[in-house]
Amino acid sequence: MNTLRRIPVIGLLLALVLIVAACGGGDDAGSSATTAAPLAQTTTTEAPPATTTTAAPVDTTTTVPAFDLVAAVGEYESNIPDGWMAVSDITAFKDAVEASNALVIDVRETSEYEEGHLPGAVNIPLRTLAANIDKIPTDRQVFVYCASGYRAGMATSSLRMMGYDNVLAFPPGWKGWTAAGEETSTEAVAAEVVGDPGFNPELVAAVDGWLSAIPDGWLSAGDVEAVKAAIDAGAFVLDVRTEGEFAEGHIPGATNIPLRTITEHMSEIPTDTQVIVHCQSGFRAALSMPVLGVLGFDNVKAFTGSYAAWVAAGEPVEAG
Repeated sequence: MNTLRRIPVIGLLLALVLIVAACGGGDDAGSSATTAAPLAQTTTTEAPPATTTTAAPVDTTTTVPAFDLVAAVGEYESNIPDGWMAVSDITAFKDAVEASNALVIDVRETSEYEEGHLPGAVNIPLRTLAANIDKIPTDRQVFVYCASGYRAGMATSSLRMMGYDNVLAFPPGWKGWTAAGEETSTEAVAAEVVGDPGFNPELVAAVDGWLSAIPDGWLSAGDVEAVKAAIDAGAFVLDVRTEGEFAEGHIPGATNIPLRTITEHMSEIPTDTQVIVHCQSGFRAALSMPVLGVLGFDNVKAFTGSYAAWVAAGEPVEAG
């Protein structure tokens, strides 16, 4: 009876041993039982394919407007002030030089300068002006003169065209100065280097190209007889005085294009025949020469005596 009762107990114990053995399988002997935290389930979301955007190339090139020579010349000529950039009275000239400590430039040839010049004047021959702008200040009054005013007019116009607004001419020049009995000198004065004025290099080059190529004779058409002969041979006569002056009287057959408007009427000036330009006494004709030359007219000469000499010679005139 007691034996039968122990059999179920023994079976129960054997079952428990088997269960414990099954639960503890896989651990090394002596290790601590560790209940590992369940691994987090990692869900990998595949990134969408990258979209490549090709940006348009950025234009870093700075476009510099092409230099407009005609516009640059027109800007100068259309703004020529009253008085035509000249001081003709000797006393007024002397007073201006003294009051402003002006630089006086003799644009005659070096040989002329060495024979005698205005006291204190420096010599920069006309053909070399553009090549010597580093010797011509922009912050100080400047006067230019020559023998009788013609080259001074060309010099003044050339310098003003490049960008100087402080240059005036002394038209009486050396002849007027000496005729008035004024003091002269043979002591050379060196021109001081003041630096590059910073003008447009293309404009300076254009002016230099014209100045440096002026031939012997300074592009003068000669006296009245020489001008008459040129007219008879078919020359185009260009009067650069104002419309009012032209209407009062002019050389027969002349065409009137006032100095300040030359670029506006370029198409009216021939390029295939001799052109003779004149004004009242020759100074404005001199001013017009660099304008026409830089614009490309290589067929122009100046009648330095101009309308006054024509009338004084008793030549016929027209009005209206």
